[in-house]
Parts: sequence; structure tokens; C-alpha cells
Amino acid sequence: MVQITLNGQVVEAQAGRRLVEVIKENGATITNLCYIDGLEPYAGCRTCIVEIVGARPTPLQLACVSQVADGMVINTDTAEVKRTRQSVMSMILANHPDRCLTCHRRVHCMPGDICLRDDVVTHRCLTCSKNYRCELQTSCEIVDQGDFEEPWVGEPRSYYETPPPEPDRGNPYLEFDPQMCILCTRCVRACDDLRHTGAITLSGKGHRTMIAFGTGGAIHESDCNFCGACIDVCPTATLMEKPNKWLGRADDWTNSVCNACAVGCTISYGVTDDRPVIVRPDRLNPFSRDQICVRGRFGYVAVTERERLTRSLVRAGTRLLPAPFEQALGTAADALTAVKSAHGAGAIAVLGSPLATNEEAYLLARLARAIGTPHVDFSHGTVHRAVTAAMRAAFGTDRVPASLTDLEQAQTVVVAALDVEDSHQLVSLRLKDSVIKRKVQIVLVSPKWSALDRWAAAVVRVAPGQEAYALQGLADGGVAPAGVDAAAWARALDVVTRGKGASAAVVYAPNGADGPARAGAGATAAANLAIALRGGEAGSAFHYLPTDANVLGIADMGIAPGTGGKSFPEIVEAAQRGEVKALVVHADNPLLNAPGRAAVEAALKGLDALVVIDSLRSTTAEYATAVLAAAPFFGTDGTITNADRRVMRQHSAQRARGQESDAVEILAALAARMGDHEAPAGIAEAHEALAAATGYPTLAQVDAAPAQVRALVAASTTAQAQPAPAAAALPAEGLALATGRPLYTFWDSASIRSDEADKLHREESAWLNPRDAEAAGVRTGDVVDITDGAATLRIAVKLDDGVAKGTIYVPHYYDGGALMALLPLSGVGASTGALRVRALQPA
Repeated sequence: MVQITLNGQVVEAQAGRRLVEVIKENGATITNLCYIDGLEPYAGCRTCIVEIVGARPTPLQLACVSQVADGMVINTDTAEVKRTRQSVMSMILANHPDRCLTCHRRVHCMPGDICLRDDVVTHRCLTCSKNYRCELQTSCEIVDQGDFEEPWVGEPRSYYETPPPEPDRGNPYLEFDPQMCILCTRCVRACDDLRHTGAITLSGKGHRTMIAFGTGGAIHESDCNFCGACIDVCPTATLMEKPNKWLGRADDWTNSVCNACAVGCTISYGVTDDRPVIVRPDRLNPFSRDQICVRGRFGYVAVTERERLTRSLVRAGTRLLPAPFEQALGTAADALTAVKSAHGAGAIAVLGSPLATNEEAYLLARLARAIGTPHVDFSHGTVHRAVTAAMRAAFGTDRVPASLTDLEQAQTVVVAALDVEDSHQLVSLRLKDSVIKRKVQIVLVSPKWSALDRWAAAVVRVAPGQEAYALQGLADGGVAPAGVDAAAWARALDVVTRGKGASAAVVYAPNGADGPARAGAGATAAANLAIALRGGEAGSAFHYLPTDANVLGIADMGIAPGTGGKSFPEIVEAAQRGEVKALVVHADNPLLNAPGRAAVEAALKGLDALVVIDSLRSTTAEYATAVLAAAPFFGTDGTITNADRRVMRQHSAQRARGQESDAVEILAALAARMGDHEAPAGIAEAHEALAAATGYPTLAQVDAAPAQVRALVAASTTAQAQPAPAAAALPAEGLALATGRPLYTFWDSASIRSDEADKLHREESAWLNPRDAEAAGVRTGDVVDITDGAATLRIAVKLDDGVAKGTIYVPHYYDGGALMALLPLSGVGASTGALRVRALQPA
């Protein structure tokens, strides 16, 4: 650390740091319209001018390119600095539409007033969606721009010399208005350097230079993945979030966590009128830091308020009718009590959700105990338990100490996932960071192309189900699986061989539709590879990415079959046989999530009682006896446990709407009706109870160190390689199915089978290899029937060699999970048949 003098005050700073960051951290006011903290300076706006005493050739220097040195004397508020900044700012404003920025009367104007200063003005700060949250506006106030006399006063403004470019409002998430742009290029550099996407660039020359997406077309036609990083850094209204853009000036901010995947990115909700209106990334999570994905940023508007349940429902004949909460609760309790009295507690099963909080899961487990049933699970429970069983066999525990932050220090990483860019995007992003910063070597094992492919040193494109065989082959130095390119396999073996040591890691991300056999085999092979790479330290190198946000948390809370209890597939089979008569479903939708849709639907129809606790009228809720309206996730308090076993704090960003209740209160009330009168009915009480029961950190500990406290992590692990899993059989004819969670289709809207589940319409087609398409007589855009002989799925198809020959990829959430009708109840890994494609008329 060195000492510098800032505006007469001696402060300490790290030598070599960018001066602009040190100035801001020490509370001095400075404008910097093009600088992005942490990135290399661009020095394009020149508004960060300061006086550095003794600097040459002039004391006036740019703070963004100047680095801290011992004894440096800096002044940010001298008359000369102010005048120079005003001059620089006047050039930026010369081609900007808002004369309000330099008008001394702007505080007196109302939105409907006619501008008396500029009779041709059409755009004003008061009619701008970013009014009072605009960095350019703030910068003009900081430098007192209205006090500056431009030398060209009276001359025609260059802004009116050419027609402004047309805005792009053609997608549901992001609006682009180039007339507001000051060419700071923050968005370009955020897209390139923070996201490594490269969807935004500069086009044109001279004063016709402008920001462009892709080759200059619409945003949704470019490579933009709508993460919103450009929105976060844009200093004007050029790039804006489309939902609630006129409400984005939030009254308050609430830090929370995203439940779209197991990374658990921390986010902040901007709240107005007791509801969220905007989302920004929050730096609390040490892995996600200042980045989130499209699901995290726009998940809160995936469905409209009208589509959410705000009143409970009870069945009257063939219809579900609104009812007061107490009536619906009574109907639910009476139905469960009737089944228990007539058939015993074993005739009732309970289904939880990995999208729920730990507190809700704990109370759901208590409800099951109050009922007396051991039949407790969630849709992907068998997949999770197959993975954890493989981990226990290999490492002695499934609570390994591996942390995603450690992944950023690895030099060799093997990723086994269908498409980690779609399922856990921040993991993909940090791997790209590592390639750029540290030349990390990545090996991908997957049946489908992903955006991470172009960053990988080797891509092993396997047929679906062959992932375990490929991983074991990498561990053993064996031969390539059938159909894998020999050169790609040789590159992968070379990377793995050279990567053995303390800086290697393995990432394993199963799919919920895989089924336990395929997921367990993949986990065993991935663990064997981790042991081959790291030996006794393999437990610190194996990174398991669960299928959903809180899989680890709800498993810790007891959402798993008890002694003699049935798993979810067994519950469905028992219901079909008439042995299970009632089902309680909390925040899950097995018709969307679970394979074997026909069997699941038949089971739901045959129940005597179905109690659903949800914020949505899901496709499962349509068969309910009673539906108890719960708050959506962003309207709840509590905690979740992410893939790192970090206990992440969730704070409510919305006041209850209508008659909806917090799920903790609903579960406590239902448990009381079923005999557990001690069930805690508040978040604090529920967490205190679960901490005592499970060994979890207390809520006070979690709040004292947000996103830092980890739960139940093993102090040590073993390393015992397991027998190699057998290679999965490939279909002799027909196509093997690959499926996984897509990026742009939201769970909430897919659960109600909304036509707008994929608002960008990027995930509404199947991928077919061109050679398979030629044999089937199919072209891109054709609508086809995919059949297994018993069920049929109709979907458009696109030709893409990103899937191997003999493979067809279909997004899991397409048409509300319609694909699940083609799979057996035990998952795609248990399927022995092949799919066939029948061409219909072109789309």
C-alpha cells in the first residue's frame, strides 16, 4: 500500500491500481462515462479528467488510464478541472437529443410542458424511461453543465441534421434506441470482455458510427443471449430492459437469490409499489459476482400476474372454483384424512420441489411425518440419489468440499453435460473467463453442441447415453466410443494426460429426464476420472451440478423416501395399481418434469385426493381436489442451498397478492390439521427448527456472512475408483434422444403450458443431423412427428450437425414437457426403443 493525497486528504491505496477506482472508493465525486470497473480503460469519453500535480506534459490527466503511485497528489474539483470536463461533456451532448441536460429550467418543467428553449425538440428527460437513473444526466449535474457556455450557441444542432436511427423493440426483453447512444462502447466491451459473446459491435465511420447487434439486424437475430450485462453498464437509455421499463426507478432494493439453476446467483430486486420491477446482479455470490443470465434477470416476469394464483381453488364436479383459503385448507385436510382413515397413511404420498426454499421443504417433510407416510420424493429424486450414491462410493461422502470458486483456479477441466451454457450458464461463463485469462484447457463430453464448444481444447461428441463410457475411457486412456471422431478423442486424451495434477477438475451435470441408471453411471465414470486426475484430492475436484436450484437443500431437509418409502416412479406405479390414493404436491409439476407422462397423468386421474400447493395453476393442478394459492418464489423469505452447499438467503420482493399465502404458513396450517400442532409457522422459527434438526447454520449466521456459509460439507474425503459402468446400448435403427433444460424457456410458463414459455421462440424445434434428415426426407422448417411407436410428438425441425448422426435433440420444456410422453417412467436412460421421424408438410 502507498499513500496519495486526494483533494487534500491523505489516503492509502494499492500501487498500480486505476486511479478512477480509488477516487470513487474514497468518496470523491468523479464522472466516468466509458469506464467499467475491473476492465482495461477505453479512454473514450474523457470525462474522468483530474489534476495530478506535477504530471507531464500537463497536470490534466485521465483518471482511468492513470495508475496509483506513492506520493501522488490528485485534485478532482478545481475550477480548471470542472471547466475542462464541461467542455468535454458539451461535445458528447452535441449529438444527443436531450437539451434538458444543459437547461437551467429543467427542474421547473412538467412532462406535458412545451419546451421554450428548443422549438423542435421531440425527446426530453422527463419523457425518457431512464429519467433520474441516467448516468449521463447525473454526470451533467455533477459538472454543472447548465452553467457552461458552448461556443456554438445559436448554430443548428448536429442532432437535427440527420434522421435518428430507428429503435429496435422487436423482442420481449431488451430495447435498443440508438439515438440515445453516446458511443461510450461500454456495451461492446461488456459483451466481449465480461460475457465473451461478441453480439454487439461498432458499425459505420465518423459521425455515422453507431452501435449494432450482429451484422446490424434485429437484436434477436444476433448471438445476443439477453443476459442484460449491456443494460447494467449503459449510461443512457440506449439499452433498456423492456419489462417495466417505465417503472425501473425503484423505490427500494431487496437482495435475494435466483432459483433458475443450482449456481444460486445473488440478485437484487428493484421494488416499486410492493412488487419487483427490475433485477440487477448482486455481488454477494463469490462465483456469479456481477453477472446473471436471462432466466435470472427476467424470470420474475415469465408469467403475468393474471396467470398466477391469487385465490385458492376447490373442486366442484369437473371444475375448480375459487374459494376462501380456510375452505380450501379444510377441503384438503378432510380429503387426506378420509384417505388415511379408509386406507392407512401408506396410501398417501408427498411430492416436494427443488424450486422451493429449505424452510418449505422442512415443513413439507414434517407434514409427511404428521400424516405418517414414508412415501416422499420429488420428480428428479431418483436421479439425484443415483448421483450421490456414486459419490459416496467414490469419495466416502456426497458432501464433497469442492467449490465452484475453486473451479476458476483449475488448469484442466472436463465437463460432462448436455449443454452447460443452457443449464448452468454462469459455470460456462467462468470457464470462458479462465480460457481467456489463464489459457485453461477444457474437454467437453456431450451429445449436443453448446456455446462452450468454441472455447474447448477438445469436444467429444458422443451419442446420448455414451457419456459414461467416454468419461471412463478418458480416465483409463482407452479407445474412443463408437462414432466419436478419432482426432477429437486423441486431443481429449492428450489434454487429460497432461492435466493430471493439483489443478484439474471435473464438472458433472445430469439431466432430470436421464433417469437414475444413466445419471448414476455418468457420475461413477466422472468420479473415476476425477480420481485419475487428482488422486486422493479428487473430492475437491468433483463438481456436481444438480438439475435444479435447491436439490441439495431439500434432500438435506428430508425430501426423500423414508424407511419402506417409495420413490417417485414407484409412487406413480402404486397409484396406477390403486395402492396410493392421495398425493400432496408442493411447487412441483410432474407432468412437466418427470418422464413417463402417460403413466403420471393416469396416476393423477386415478387419485381419490390431490392437494396442490403452488403459485401457478399448473397442468398438474388441473387434476387437484384443492389448490392452495402460495406466493411465487420472489415473494417468499427463506434460504436455498446451491451447488456449492452455500446457504443462500432469499428475501421477499413482493407483498402478498389477493388471498395468496406464504407456503411456510400453508404447510404449517396443513400439518396442524393433520396432527402436528407444533409446526413452526414463520420463516425464522422454521429455520431455527431445521437448523437444530439437520445441523444447518442458523439464520443469524447466514445473515452475518451472506452467500459465504456452507452447510454440512465433509471435512475429508476418500478416493476409491469404482468398477467401470457398462456401455449403454445404442438403438440398432432409429434415433437416440438427447434432451435437457433449455435456456430461454421458463419453468413457470412451461408449467402452465403457456404459448409464451419461450418468448424468443428459439427453442421450439428439434435438432436433427443433416445426414439423418436426408434419409428421412426432412428439411429445416419442416414439421415432423417423432414417435416411439406408442406416443407421438409433433414439432418443427432444424438441421444442425451440432448433434451426432443417429441423434435427435428436443428441448425438455417444449410444449409444457410434451416430450415426456415419449419416455418411460424411469427416464430416457431406461429406454430400449428408438425414435423415428416422419415428415409432414413443410412448416
